[in-house]
Amino acid sequence: MKKILLSFLAPLAATALMAQCVPTSDFGSSGLELSPTQLPPVLACTGCGDHEVVISVQTFADTTLAVELTPGQPPLDVTVLADFFRLDSIGGLPDGLTYTTDAAFDTTFDAVTNPFGYWINTGDTATGFESTTGCITVSGTEANWTAAISGGPNNDGFYPLTVFIDARAASFDPLAIGNVTGFNVWLTEMGFLLDAFGDPNFTPNGIRLENLVLEVRESGVGIESVNNLFSEVKNYPNPFDESTSIIFELRNSVSDMQFEVYNLLGTSVHSELINPIVGKNTIVFEANGLSSGLYFYSLSDGENTVTKKMNVR
Repeated sequence: MKKILLSFLAPLAATALMAQCVPTSDFGSSGLELSPTQLPPVLACTGCGDHEVVISVQTFADTTLAVELTPGQPPLDVTVLADFFRLDSIGGLPDGLTYTTDAAFDTTFDAVTNPFGYWINTGDTATGFESTTGCITVSGTEANWTAAISGGPNNDGFYPLTVFIDARAASFDPLAIGNVTGFNVWLTEMGFLLDAFGDPNFTPNGIRLENLVLEVRESGVGIESVNNLFSEVKNYPNPFDESTSIIFELRNSVSDMQFEVYNLLGTSVHSELINPIVGKNTIVFEANGLSSGLYFYSLSDGENTVTKKMNVR
């Protein structure tokens, strides 16, 4: 019976420089893996600006594959000493989005033939290789992200992604599999061995990693619940450097209210429970080292919610 012993788990934010692309170390296995599988939602709207989303990648180290060279015969266990990894493609992205990596290029020729570069494991064929981490950045313009809000296969803004990553064998143990010698050969170049590995995730386009989902949704800017609770919500100054005052007026009394500030990825950067009064209320919000850019704040009593935007200079 065909089998494979390679273990991998296929378990994005304001525009940033590629130098800020820092891969996470939060991986659940020692194999080829992407993190996180459920990416923070991108909050898009007209006026929300361009966005980037970062996907972390972990390569695998020396890996044993069970290869069936002859149908009906016991498979041969082959250790692949992998040194180079590359991104081949990403399927399922909204139209207009592009992607790149933090990986390096060996030569100008490499930059032409593989525009995404290579992640390189440390080590050598004598002592073995150790895995490394890197990241993929998905980016697009404000218009591209906004157009994706109601897209995807179910028209709900959720996009299941398929990432294809290829690995290069610096050597095999044994040194050859059939007529393929393990010396700087990419897994996708192994022809019949793709079938012999017995795993459908090994394809001519790279090792298929799935279960990664990108979510794009409306930011909520300017959207207020139709209700009789809020008569006014604003903040001043806006933009601001150190602090701003959120001023809101309530028509009716509520026992408590959640005040929350979050960034373009939908990540909460501040949250507190307040006890407002009927009439005018003021909350002083301190930036406290937040980076410059667009943020959103919301006020909610659990039934009625209002969301506004503010800018930190």
